[in-house]
Amino acid sequence: MIRFADDFLLGFTNKEDPLRVMEVLLKRLSKYGMTLHPDKTRLIDLDDDGEGHPRTTFDFLGFTYYISKSRNGKRILKRKTSSKKLNAALKRLSDWIKFYRHKLPIAELIASLNQKLRGHYAYCGITFNIRKLHTYYNRTKRLLHKWLNHRGGKRVWTWAKIAKLTMEWIPLTRPKVYHSYQSSKS
Repeated sequence: MIRFADDFLLGFTNKEDPLRVMEVLLKRLSKYGMTLHPDKTRLIDLDDDGEGHPRTTFDFLGFTYYISKSRNGKRILKRKTSSKKLNAALKRLSDWIKFYRHKLPIAELIASLNQKLRGHYAYCGITFNIRKLHTYYNRTKRLLHKWLNHRGGKRVWTWAKIAKLTMEWIPLTRPKVYHSYQSSKS
């Protein structure tokens, strides 16, 4: 069971168990005048199709969960940042850079941007999610390039200059996995 505030997720290994639990859970909740949200409540079978492809995925707390194989061939549940949440985070970041590109010197802009990157990595920096972290990092550089070139006048920020700025002069915080829930032996 995974629970956060009023959201929860139950996992079962036996296919009959979720049906029994659902019956009991509905009765117990109705006893207290509560119900399950019909759009958020569903039973999902994560067994693969025999070729290693998951039949379905589900989103929970900003992550997409799916079955895949570990390096040693065992089937495991993996998580990655939900595409919907990633795009929403990038939209907020774009709006932020657009608003502050004139108000802050570039060093302060990147220092504040690094705080935002560290916050994103702290929440989304989980095992198996490094690709989505790199996507966020690279798209952040592209947004910085776009909005610095929209500050008026000529476009002085070439991609090579942005790369030097974000990697050498005032480096952007690189992606990092902060939370590893898999032991090194699995």
